[in-house]
Amino acid sequence: MTKKPPRIYVENSVISAYHFAPKTILSLTKRFFEKAMKEKYELFTSDVTIAELEKASKEVREKSVKIIENFKVKIVSRTAEAKELADEYIKRGVIPERYRPDAEHIAIASVMNFDVLVSWNLAHIVKLKTKKMVRIINEEMGYPVPEIVRPDEI
Repeated sequence: MTKKPPRIYVENSVISAYHFAPKTILSLTKRFFEKAMKEKYELFTSDVTIAELEKASKEVREKSVKIIENFKVKIVSRTAEAKELADEYIKRGVIPERYRPDAEHIAIASVMNFDVLVSWNLAHIVKLKTKKMVRIINEEMGYPVPEIVRPDEI
């Protein structure tokens, strides 16, 4: 029986870290993308990432879009369901309102049943409190719970 490769949601911090991060993070990020290609992982991001990139400098935006294209990262759209789940994360204090895109990344990964969400955002996403609360809320609301990890944990 062949094991199906994981479906991985790649949050913006990982995409931009390919070119714009301290040396160690940059190296680990490149290793993640190389492994993803070698192992044929299915990579996804969303229109939330694209909106974040539109606010970035031209250089960051252009290089990040190239990463999306070069590594065949598919772009999914945030759904009304994901917006509602993100609202719940914010309402319950998992993610502060001013960091709404972080809540939306987690919600999209949950609603669309991705196996894993990878992020370098240790302040709001890859954090024990966030993982625990996402599990509680998603189970209460009937959504799957993606594994939330750093790229070097894949």
